Amino acid sequence: MKYRIAYLSGAPRVSTHPEAERTGPRSHVLGVINAFQKLGCEVKPYIVGDRIPKSFVGKGSEQAINSNFFRTLAVDVIRILGGFINAQKAYQELGGQVDWVYERFGAFQAMGMPFKRHNIPWILETNALVYEEAKFERKSLVLYDLARRTEIKAYQECDVLVCVSEVLKERLVKEAGISDEKILVVPNGVDTDLINPEKYPPKYLFDGFTIGFVGTLDAWQGLDLLINALDYLKKETGIVVNLVVIGDGPMQEKWENLTHQLGLTSQVRFVGRLPHIEVLPIVAGCDIGYLGHLDLQGRKVYRSPLKLYEYMGMGKPVLTPILDDTQTLVYEGQTGFFFKENNLEEIKQSIMQAYKSRDQLAEMGRKAREVIVANHTWTARVQTMVKGIENKFK
Repeated sequence: MKYRIAYLSGAPRVSTHPEAERTGPRSHVLGVINAFQKLGCEVKPYIVGDRIPKSFVGKGSEQAINSNFFRTLAVDVIRILGGFINAQKAYQELGGQVDWVYERFGAFQAMGMPFKRHNIPWILETNALVYEEAKFERKSLVLYDLARRTEIKAYQECDVLVCVSEVLKERLVKEAGISDEKILVVPNGVDTDLINPEKYPPKYLFDGFTIGFVGTLDAWQGLDLLINALDYLKKETGIVVNLVVIGDGPMQEKWENLTHQLGLTSQVRFVGRLPHIEVLPIVAGCDIGYLGHLDLQGRKVYRSPLKLYEYMGMGKPVLTPILDDTQTLVYEGQTGFFFKENNLEEIKQSIMQAYKSRDQLAEMGRKAREVIVANHTWTARVQTMVKGIENKFK
């Protein structure tokens, strides 16, 4: 299993720097690289986001891209030109030194193509239909048709396509025409050495029952539903539930305004984006983690929610929508509480269940971490992935 692997990432804003605004991709990249290394592989990274000025990947970088049509168009052109240049540079730097290429897909990128032309297997990882997500959710794409064509071509040309969920696999087969046999499903995981509640003394921002949320404040996170649920519980039942929101993003101002309008500022705190080392003690000081994924087009959610794994890895039970990925991970009433996606009434009920069970939450959190450590570490994920890749190459 000891392969020499080139890890490629051409997306300019995906970086392993601690200052990186896109914290989810950062955790994913580091998780996969570290797992390869733990399995005895030699990893040679070519990560574009680590090779450009930190101002391009830090706080406010996404807002700068989305600020107007012409700036977004200019960034598209830069991605296209940069993708071509970086693909050539990556091959020149690493081409003769690796057995495999493992690439995290980014819009307009196909960095593994030159390696494949020289008979080096190209494994491509995708965590979304990137052209769709960038256009409709992050509003960070203008050249949509070109992005879609280049993305599908990359999926067709690579030797193995790794994706994060069965739902995403179904869409890749149906909408991109990718062979079912070419796709390997590898859900997200956790670095349980880093994500470990024993390493972080809890930092309590509230005295009472507290829900924690960590992530980019995008519309699909559904925090407005959670805030409205807290308002209902306070006014209709007298129950005060606190909320800590860690992260920033395009919806922050709107959701902060909603909190003010509902008179919830004493129980909802937006702390902004923090370094990972500062996030974990705050998570340790919460009673339960919240996941609110929803699809803005009303379709089946295909994401594998990284924050869910990390909440549970920190010994926290979770409030989560009923998704394919969450149903294989969370046990109702034992490690978390379910609600129907985008359903305010069910969110209220799941919070009430958690509140009434607050004396059992610590034990539920202990069980949640046990589930993660036993079955969902990045090392276990990548070990399974490597075996799957080997089988496809036989």
